[in-house]
Amino acid sequence: MLGVVKIGTALFSEPEKAEDLKKFVSTFKGNLAFVSGAGTKAKGIIKDYRKFGLPEGFLDYLGIELTHVNAKALSRIIRGNYCRTFGEVDSNRLRKPITGGQIPGQSTDAVAAELSDFLGADVLVLVKDVGGLFSQDPKEVPGARVIHKMGFDELKSFKKEDTMAGNYRVLDNQAIDIICRSKIKTHVVGPDFDFAKGTLIN
Repeated sequence: MLGVVKIGTALFSEPEKAEDLKKFVSTFKGNLAFVSGAGTKAKGIIKDYRKFGLPEGFLDYLGIELTHVNAKALSRIIRGNYCRTFGEVDSNRLRKPITGGQIPGQSTDAVAAELSDFLGADVLVLVKDVGGLFSQDPKEVPGARVIHKMGFDELKSFKKEDTMAGNYRVLDNQAIDIICRSKIKTHVVGPDFDFAKGTLIN
């Protein structure tokens, strides 16, 4: 079995949660490839530079570089192998390859979905601080419920308008399109990797 795991803000904001990641890696029955997100601090950097009126395309490029800084750190944390490109990931798929952003205007969730499709992965795991997909935004609506299972058609209803560099929703439109197009079995979980509390898209 081959899985792709997107690690984002949750881990880079709370390093102590790396132990849950290490446990998941050690117990996964198969090989794993990883995509690193930018994290809260990196998003703050992008937000600060936006105040200077810098173009979104440049901020996207800056965000990509920050994801690769995190990917290099993550490779040391889990004793994986940092890779710049999908081709390098493919060549190192037995060595816990880790990459970051690839194309301006694309979230790392979309990168992880594309990498899953590129590698022919069996499962995609998106690690989120909110731990799943909800009926409403849980940060704004405390009583929002987790949707534990959904199909690809239901996932399409989560598509929304407008994005900008370093600022994407739980799942952005491009990630949703790739997951639905390629019918990638996807788990959205929290940094504790408790799949029972998260969302399965299948």
